[in-house]
Amino acid sequence: MKKFFTLLLLPLYMVVGMHAQSTVSLGYCAGECADKGSISTEGKAWVSGAIFLPADMLASYEGSHIVKLRGALASKINVDSLVLWVRSSLKGENLTEAVITTKTTPKMAKGWNEAELSTPFVIPHGEGLYIGMSYRQKAEVAALSVVGSPMENACWVQWGADEKWEDMSSVGILSVEAVVEGSNLPSYDLGLTAALANTFDDASLTKMQVTVVNNGQSSVSGFTLQTRYALCDDVYTHHFDVQLGWGEKTTVEYQIPNLSTVSQGDIQVTLQSIDDGDDETATNNSIKAKFALVKKVLVEDFTTEPCGNCPRVSGYLHTLLSWDEFHNRVVAVCHHSGYKTDWLTLACDEKMASRFAVGYSPAIMVDRKPIWPGLHECPSQSQLEAALRYVMQDAAHVSINISGSYDETTHKLNVIVSGKRDELKATNPQLTVYLVENDVLAQHQSGATGAYYHQHVIRAYNSDFGEKINWEGNQYEYAVSFDVEDGWVKENMQIVALVANDDTGNNQNCAVDNVEQAGFPIGIPETVSSVGKSGMEHTEYFTLDGRRLDTSRPGMVIVRKTNADGHTRTFKMLSR
Repeated sequence: MKKFFTLLLLPLYMVVGMHAQSTVSLGYCAGECADKGSISTEGKAWVSGAIFLPADMLASYEGSHIVKLRGALASKINVDSLVLWVRSSLKGENLTEAVITTKTTPKMAKGWNEAELSTPFVIPHGEGLYIGMSYRQKAEVAALSVVGSPMENACWVQWGADEKWEDMSSVGILSVEAVVEGSNLPSYDLGLTAALANTFDDASLTKMQVTVVNNGQSSVSGFTLQTRYALCDDVYTHHFDVQLGWGEKTTVEYQIPNLSTVSQGDIQVTLQSIDDGDDETATNNSIKAKFALVKKVLVEDFTTEPCGNCPRVSGYLHTLLSWDEFHNRVVAVCHHSGYKTDWLTLACDEKMASRFAVGYSPAIMVDRKPIWPGLHECPSQSQLEAALRYVMQDAAHVSINISGSYDETTHKLNVIVSGKRDELKATNPQLTVYLVENDVLAQHQSGATGAYYHQHVIRAYNSDFGEKINWEGNQYEYAVSFDVEDGWVKENMQIVALVANDDTGNNQNCAVDNVEQAGFPIGIPETVSSVGKSGMEHTEYFTLDGRRLDTSRPGMVIVRKTNADGHTRTFKMLSR
């Protein structure tokens, strides 16, 4: 069974590093390798990976020689042989190869492995080449080093000698390179290797970040970029005085007007010119920008009043939410299910427990992903902390904006959720909207002494596992209304919206792409709540296990401050 884990996001570069004036490394990873593997398969097998260098990319290097091959291993555990090779097709014979084992000199190692070819391989005219690696595993190991963002031709994988090759370029970039030596290598060759566009923080401007690498043998003192939207005739030109030597790279930032109706794939960046000479390789002079979205993480806490351990684990979660690194990046909801039920249990809670096979409480699910393997019974604070940091490295592919209003006469809360997407990987993305309430006094909470208050209680929701998103191009807008009961405390309520894949046949394929939360919408009359309309700030105190305190007390406490606009900030404080 193949396994996929979260990838570390690293910069990507198409062609890298001048080792000497007559040598370059060809690949897509820019010398980057992963400290931890991200994909694997079970059992004993020969696992292979490759990148494809198309003919137009190799045109400037025809007649030059591949003298070395480089391949990186994210782990050498359970690996006893590594073969680096060049092929004209994935299923073809090795045109040249080098073998590295635990007994060769140098020995096979975690990280980069480099082997010199006994006979240099001449790059042919008009042909593309696959640069690859194969290793023999004695048992499951995530040894392939995959880095960076998705890129065409950057990652092909074969999970066994008799298996089909899979194009996994959507996962990232394989760490393999060919070292090329020649007398006619390009003198001037700048490559555009990454581009990000952030159009969500400012309504009038799109913020661009473009990475440029010098693949040529000569230094450059500056260059000019052109940026344009595919559906617009306007071209935006920016010049940069940047000194770049052999193999050096830089990331430049600039702004262009924001055209919100155009998708991310329609922003094209092109190298117009180099100050010092003519660029000799056109194939790496243009790139489409990706959106840069802020990723937030969803934590779902399965908790019930019959559960004696639940207050302790909920306390861990509240402590972490008070930390600066998590309180604006992690969103929590609680399902009152898993181990029995209680008076707060809703149908969606029981269906969620059934879908993810949760037969116990407390249990924690982080972005519904297969880590530990996605659910963990009674986790420690350090385990939860590690899981949050791990998942926070993910990229988001959809933005979520929440707005709304409340009608005091009808007790209707009207919510509008909107946003944009880039290359959303979910095959069946669904939008779930929860209305949650904090500080709900428990009736009979096991494992707690004194008054205990539930947090992140789901009061209303739109659908058990979300509703289908209706896209208009790369944008969406969704409206839903909730009836707000008189007993609910509006100033303690929040709206949570999330986009997740819905796969009824595989609970390991239901990952959350992004999540957002907002306070109760402005529009509540001042007579209902002094918070959010009167300009007052409200401070509350809790024990580390979530019990409300009338006032602060000596020792470590959780403090929650609600400011004038209804937003809350929670943090841990040592009170004296």
